[in-house]
Amino acid sequence: MTGINVEMLLSAFVSVPLLVTGVLAVFYNVRAKHRPMRERESIYECSNCDHVYAFARNRPMDRCPRCGHLNEAVRT
Repeated sequence: MTGINVEMLLSAFVSVPLLVTGVLAVFYNVRAKHRPMRERESIYECSNCDHVYAFARNRPMDRCPRCGHLNEAVRT
């Protein structure tokens, strides 16, 4: 009869969840890079000069390229 070593059992309980987490992280990272740019953009409308612009950065507020006024994202 083969005995299961305690060290092997402990290493399996630690390494299997770490491996699954690593594979999922790589999968979601690759999937996020293949989304179209339009889905990653945040759209802003300047409350000062009514200029509509979009940036691919994920920020809650950004400066208007025309007048420099801080604006909140209309759509993220």
